[in-house]
Amino acid sequence: MAAPEVIIIGAGPSGISMAYTLKHKLGFDDFTIYEKIDGVGGTWRTNTYPGVGCDVPTILYSFHFNLNPNWSKELCDGAEILDYLEDTVDKFDLRKHMHFQIECLGANWNTKTDKWDVKFKDERTGLEFIRTSSVFISAVGGISYPRDVRFEGMDRFKGPMFHTARWDHSYDYKGKRMAIIGNGCSAAQVVPSVVKDAASVKQYARSPQWYHERPNRNFTTAETWAFRYLPLWERWKRLQLFLENDDLVSTYMPGIAASKKRALVEDHAKKYIFSRAPKKYHDFLVPDFPLGCKRRIFDPNYLDALNEPNLEVVPEGIREITESGIVSETGKNDDFDVIVLATGFQVQRFLTPMEVIGKEGKSLNQQWKEHRGAQAYMGSYVHNFPNFAILFGPNTFPAHNSALFCCEVQIEYVARTLLAPLIDRRASIIEVKGTAENQWVNSIHKQLSGSVFQAGCSNWYINDFGRNAASWPGYASTYWKETCIPHPGVFVKRGGERTWALRMLSRWLRTTSSMAYGTVALLVAFGMWRRNNGVREAVDRFVKLAVLRFRSFVPQ
Repeated sequence: MAAPEVIIIGAGPSGISMAYTLKHKLGFDDFTIYEKIDGVGGTWRTNTYPGVGCDVPTILYSFHFNLNPNWSKELCDGAEILDYLEDTVDKFDLRKHMHFQIECLGANWNTKTDKWDVKFKDERTGLEFIRTSSVFISAVGGISYPRDVRFEGMDRFKGPMFHTARWDHSYDYKGKRMAIIGNGCSAAQVVPSVVKDAASVKQYARSPQWYHERPNRNFTTAETWAFRYLPLWERWKRLQLFLENDDLVSTYMPGIAASKKRALVEDHAKKYIFSRAPKKYHDFLVPDFPLGCKRRIFDPNYLDALNEPNLEVVPEGIREITESGIVSETGKNDDFDVIVLATGFQVQRFLTPMEVIGKEGKSLNQQWKEHRGAQAYMGSYVHNFPNFAILFGPNTFPAHNSALFCCEVQIEYVARTLLAPLIDRRASIIEVKGTAENQWVNSIHKQLSGSVFQAGCSNWYINDFGRNAASWPGYASTYWKETCIPHPGVFVKRGGERTWALRMLSRWLRTTSSMAYGTVALLVAFGMWRRNNGVREAVDRFVKLAVLRFRSFVPQ
């Protein structure tokens, strides 16, 4: 039985973290990452629109294995996050495992070879080819492909039209009439960034949002020094931020206590909106749906921008797009030089546009349609698809905490339950049971029932069948706890070798850090010192001798 080969699709944050885990935690080098764009970073490489940034504290939105003491501020811009991802790849020698501008078209489980045949297309040459692997991992992420929004007459517009994730930096919008369609997080970042340079901006915002303060300050020199030189200081701040963010979930759940807490947060948000936005927008801006039904927006100066004289919000949908502009639902016609689509992503369509075919010859999309939407055990494993894992998969999206934390928890789980057993050759094929998958998914939907995610507003959590295949229903810490609990009988395993225990021991010895060995040695020495008089006397003599030698070298 040969060692497994691993193919990973996507070089975004989750793909980078998985590569680090394979190489440095599992001591495994036989893996390759394929990425359709021209470098690492995923969403932080594709989303380069003006104002792009993170609405989660950057100390929290970072890898646990590579904390960065050099963050410039609490909520960093996209360019700084991309630099951090690039540095991480080089620091841990991961780039040599990566191939860029190669798109994965799909994969097929070969029942004759018990391996995955993965189909690719080289974007530079147009050549299509197949690679074979024992393990296939999707790390494409949920914010990968723009939502396919179609308005009547889109093809007729004479000027440039592009999605925020496909921002055309060659186009100079200064002094131009700009239309922005949408009012989610991307739009809230774009609007204040472009309004001062554009001649005019009209934002078509069909539904309101909940807006909250987004305090964002530069770190002081003292804070940066503490992050760099005080052991565990940044980890302590990271833990504080995690617990503060995780507590937000208590406002999203059903029950009287959650409703009261949610009402307090909503009242605070209303006061903030009224204090910043022009009065003419007050009725429109405050939602009639509960906090959390749509993703909350931590205001990147969007409400302040609404006071600019060249900005207008049109609280309507779009009837059609003409050669020169947009006609709103009420028939108001406006001309524009450029149209920007801030319409979000196909979050519900996991693995888009790949076609992955399992052991029964059925595609993943077809199987999910039969279940009324995407589903996976622990958001990671799908029955009928052996040796296959999804990162940032169904029902793993935290609406209140760092997505990167949940990805890393999931990666640790996949490493422990799939990759380590295959590397140690405890098994050659591992697949989740259909009953285990269905029972876990049903429990998740039971927990989501009655939550704000199901409150009836139009959001990206709910799919065409009315199911929430995106949200994790509780605390992010609960997801971590659940992945740590062993669940016997969940997987079907085949193959393997009798010597797997020796291979596992060898892997542990190779991958255990020198710090861990040193800690164990100190603990053993301390135990011996406490229990054995002879050892204590020997240590005392050694210390006294060392002190005498040190004094002999010091000038009196």
